[in-house]
Amino acid sequence: MRFKKISMNMYENFHKMFSGSNQNTFNVCKKCGGACEHNKIGTLLPGEKEYMAKKMGMSVSEFKLRYLDILKMEDGTLIHVLKLGELCPFLNKETEVCECRDFKPIICKIYPVVFTVEDGKVNFTIDNWCQLSRKKVCRNYFKSAIPLLSRLPIPIEWFSHVVSYDDLYFDYDQLRKCRKGKSQYAVFTLEELLSLQKGHMEAYKVETHDIEAHKKEASKVEIHRIKVAGYCVDFCQEIEEPIF
Repeated sequence: MRFKKISMNMYENFHKMFSGSNQNTFNVCKKCGGACEHNKIGTLLPGEKEYMAKKMGMSVSEFKLRYLDILKMEDGTLIHVLKLGELCPFLNKETEVCECRDFKPIICKIYPVVFTVEDGKVNFTIDNWCQLSRKKVCRNYFKSAIPLLSRLPIPIEWFSHVVSYDDLYFDYDQLRKCRKGKSQYAVFTLEELLSLQKGHMEAYKVETHDIEAHKKEASKVEIHRIKVAGYCVDFCQEIEEPIF
C-alpha cells in the first residue's frame, strides 16, 4: 500500500504552531536520560522524508541513506523509520540536543502523545511512562497538539500499521546486532522487529482522547478553535510553550 504524501505546507504549519520542546522539557528529558531514545522507534509520516530532506538541503536519496531504514509490514506496506539499532541520528551526542528540532518527525515531536486504533477510530492518549507526563502544565501542553495532529490527513491504515509496534519498547543492543550484514538503508520485517522487544515494562493507566470528538467539535466553531485540557487552540496561532 502506498500512502498519499502530506503536503510540505501542512508540515510547515504544524511546526510553526507547535514547538514540541524547550529548555524546560529538555531538562526533564535529561534527568531520565532520554529513555525514549533508547527504547522507542521513530516513525515518519507519509511525505515527511521529502519535507525533512528539503529542510536539510539534501536529496531524498541522501536523506534516506543517512537517516532512515524501512519497516516492511505483513501486507508489504513500507513504513519509513529512523535508523534501527542506533540512537536518534539527529541527537547530538555531546550536547544531547536535537539538531532538527524545528522540523523533527512529528510523531517524535508530539511524544508523550501516542495513539491506538479501535473500531476504525484513532484514539490519542498520553503515555504516562514518559516523565514529561508527570507535570500537569507539560501534560496539558502536549494534549494541545492533539487537535493539530487530527487535522493532518493521515490515513487510518497508516495508524493501524504503526500501532503494531509504536507502544512497545525495544532492545537497541539486539537491534544493533540484527542490522549487521544489512545495507545502510536497511529493510526490517515487522516480525523481525517484534522479536527484538524488551521484557516487561511497567504499565500505567492512560487518558484517551477520541480523534472523532475533536473533529466534531472543530466543525461547530467557524474559526476552528478546539478547547483541550484548558487550552483554546487557534489553528492560526502558535501554541504557547510550557513554563514550569
